[in-house]
Amino acid sequence: MKSDLDSLIELLEAEKQFLKTCIKDNTQEWEYLHAHYHSKALFKLNGELRILKKLKDPFYDEKLELERSIEIFKKRDKMELYLPADSYYEKLIKEYIDKLEKLNERKSEPFYDDQKIDDALFNLLEKTNVGFVLYLGAKDNLSFTFELSADNILEISLSVKNVLNVDYFFGDDADDDEIGPLNKFKGLGFSLNHTGNKLIYKYDMSGFKEASAIKILLSRAIYDIFTYAELDKPATLVYY
Repeated sequence: MKSDLDSLIELLEAEKQFLKTCIKDNTQEWEYLHAHYHSKALFKLNGELRILKKLKDPFYDEKLELERSIEIFKKRDKMELYLPADSYYEKLIKEYIDKLEKLNERKSEPFYDDQKIDDALFNLLEKTNVGFVLYLGAKDNLSFTFELSADNILEISLSVKNVLNVDYFFGDDADDDEIGPLNKFKGLGFSLNHTGNKLIYKYDMSGFKEASAIKILLSRAIYDIFTYAELDKPATLVYY
């Protein structure tokens, strides 16, 4: 049975092909303004697809880079007419194909499949712990804090220090940037607290059975917003 994630990827891939066709038609008909708008939409959609594919396979970027390198080496090898059979590029092609095959053989478990988060959330429901912190970058205190209120509302709050510039992250200028981190978090459903120093996401835990929605939320934050941050591998979960 096809998962919701696979269905969404398939839907966006179809939209991607549609946009490519639109751009081609716009260019042929000299409608360059329309081509520009469709190109911007395609750029944004490619970013969304990359996030979803990384949610499905954490090795996606690494595999894609290896595949691109192999194609480049193959083209360069064809251009060199007088190279021996075991040319430099052929050796590189073999080396990169071996790397890709080994990567494909590795079991790729999406971030949101980690059972530790499920266990931690059930511990909150059972009042075993007051809360827990998921450290993405322990040395820089980049983390998500989880606390359960008396009325079974889970509050996920975000604290960012050092890895990202706090002034940029929470400052007035961030609201003017459509694709800035603050607006990206708002797009995921987070909102600023009354003092403006934390982002908070609220989730109703009534009838809670499994944590896929919460783990997908965390994965989107990691792959979309913290793409270039130096994160711990693996993340650390600490109860309190």
